[in-house]
Amino acid sequence: MEAFLRQRAQRYLGPLQYDAEEVDHVVHHVIERLVALGLLGGGDRQPETVLDRLSEAQFYTFLNNCIRHKAIDRLRRHHGHGQVTPFSELEEREEYQGEADPLSEVTMPLWGAPPFAHPEEAALAAVTRQELRMLLKHCIKALASAPRQLRAVLQELETLGALDLAREVVEELQAIAVTPLPTEAPLAHLSQHRDHAYKKLRACLQSQSSNLAVRVALRLTEYGAWLPSSNEAGSVLKVPVEDLAHKDLTLAEVRQGLRQLAFEGLLDWREEDEVVHLDAARLRRLTRYYRIE
Repeated sequence: MEAFLRQRAQRYLGPLQYDAEEVDHVVHHVIERLVALGLLGGGDRQPETVLDRLSEAQFYTFLNNCIRHKAIDRLRRHHGHGQVTPFSELEEREEYQGEADPLSEVTMPLWGAPPFAHPEEAALAAVTRQELRMLLKHCIKALASAPRQLRAVLQELETLGALDLAREVVEELQAIAVTPLPTEAPLAHLSQHRDHAYKKLRACLQSQSSNLAVRVALRLTEYGAWLPSSNEAGSVLKVPVEDLAHKDLTLAEVRQGLRQLAFEGLLDWREEDEVVHLDAARLRRLTRYYRIE
């Protein structure tokens, strides 16, 4: 883990990346906070916190955010002392400008009580946003095998003002020798390419989710090919609840996911039901369903 922290610290310290003392300062700060939170060196004596329930990917994203914040703090201090660190460079590295350090502070909203009971809960929320961004980039880059669909999504991102995300995707693709089609050139059948891309993106996001309701929704959409023709009025497919369970999804988890989907109105299902009724309209809603853990 220390090697990961050092590599991240050097990346975010920019002009200070070869200053061993600065790298050590950033790394040791994060390690000390992890120890204080009981995440390191506490054994089984410390009570469980929200951070203990992070997946490995979430934990490393959390560490990345902590390193970033401390590195930016060190860069600001050097800038304030008159050392040469262009402020524009600090702004480029400050993707979370104005946000609190996720390890030590919780922002107080205007209406009173803080949104999170503990700093680690605030950190988890920040990690979740960052993890979703990384997941979205992964799914967009997977469109590289369909250049026109990739181009349609990048153009949509630029239209929505998500220029940073679009730029990151392009840069990461170019790093592996993939050059997306330029967004300036006209693209025939743009809406058709965009619709196909969105279907792939939704499926990719669902397949990577750890949310039970999303996983069950994806499992149900796999039965779409068995649904009778939509031209047949009232066509309904009956899927046995037991059939939805598989090696990565227990029967208890299936029922929990179905319960949430029914609560949100996506399914007409009750606890005692042994089958799930699917029609074309419900199937369409399920293919678009996504929730953050």
